Amino acid sequence: MNKNCVLFFIKYPEPGRVKTRLAEESTPEQAAAFYRAFVEEKLAELEAGVDGDVVVFFTPESRRDAVRDWLGKGRRYVAQKGADLGRRMENGFREAFFMGYQRGVLVGSDIPGLSPGIVNLGLRCLEPDRASLGPAGDGGYYLIGFHRTGFSPEVFRTGEWSTPGVYERAFNVLAGTGLAFTELERLDDMDTMEDVETMLALGELGPLKGRTLEMARKLVGK
Repeated sequence: MNKNCVLFFIKYPEPGRVKTRLAEESTPEQAAAFYRAFVEEKLAELEAGVDGDVVVFFTPESRRDAVRDWLGKGRRYVAQKGADLGRRMENGFREAFFMGYQRGVLVGSDIPGLSPGIVNLGLRCLEPDRASLGPAGDGGYYLIGFHRTGFSPEVFRTGEWSTPGVYERAFNVLAGTGLAFTELERLDDMDTMEDVETMLALGELGPLKGRTLEMARKLVGK
């Protein structure tokens, strides 16, 4: 068993429940189909390139069979548990460490620029006295990592989520615990049509690849 775990947090791509801001500028079905394709390609990319086991942490718990049918039976699936995102992330790390992993990084599933190289860097720096944190362009973070003996659950109990101050609050909590951390490069997510258009403008040199790139072009009508 690899000692490293990548906690890949996803939502089941049900129209109207994923990428809702993007759906406002297209349709719920288009936004869900785009997210579905992106998750499939990003999961395969991470599995092929990261130095660790990729475990799919999904929500909602009631869609376990549907998630397995979607992504295949050869993977490990764990339901996200908790009343809010913070509790679900905290419990995700507890699950991973209970499974026996020594290091874990939790990543979002809507970050086009997230590469195996970035994830591996986030894993390599983890020590009992050092965490890792990757800031997102919207004020949140796309990656957070801990060594099992340096896990600080306080970082997940800082208040509101999906707000611009999430990264700053995490930064302050980690600094307050005395735990050092490696700050990774900033990456953008794809919550709005403007986000997708910005990435599309970079073409083949941008973070969108393969089928996701083609679907993004159709999404914005280009």
